[in-house]
Amino acid sequence: MKKLTAIINLIASITLAIYPQIVRANPRSAVVEKIVDGDTVVFNEGGTSRTAQLACIDAPDWVNGSPEPHAETSKNRLNSLIPAGSSVQYYDLGTIGGGRVLAVIFKNNQNINLQMVAEGQARLHRSYRQTCNSSANSLSEAESAAQSRGLGIWQN
Repeated sequence: MKKLTAIINLIASITLAIYPQIVRANPRSAVVEKIVDGDTVVFNEGGTSRTAQLACIDAPDWVNGSPEPHAETSKNRLNSLIPAGSSVQYYDLGTIGGGRVLAVIFKNNQNINLQMVAEGQARLHRSYRQTCNSSANSLSEAESAAQSRGLGIWQN
């Protein structure tokens, strides 16, 4: 696990180097209120609740009230990374359907979006690939590594 964490931290550092739109932006601070699923978070920023979609990633969802395979595990992992009450920093990449913030979330300098993909809890969201241009390669590499190791959603 320590080796995986070291690899993820290295990838996160590289990701920051190639995230020009993020590096130039100022991070915003928020407190997590709840985890909706493996790629959706409700947080409080200055007294206002906002729903955020983790940018560039897609985790299993609930469809018609039933979880897709691995949806509960993915949600639980995100909850363990950023539980309710956690202070996080995020970069706002814009707004998508339902008024959700498209966000890259960090806790203690750890890129949570990338962490979820590297652990096989989510995949690169190809529909938003153009929004994620500068990070798509890092996410794609993390996804390939998780898939080849049979982690999370990639288990046989």
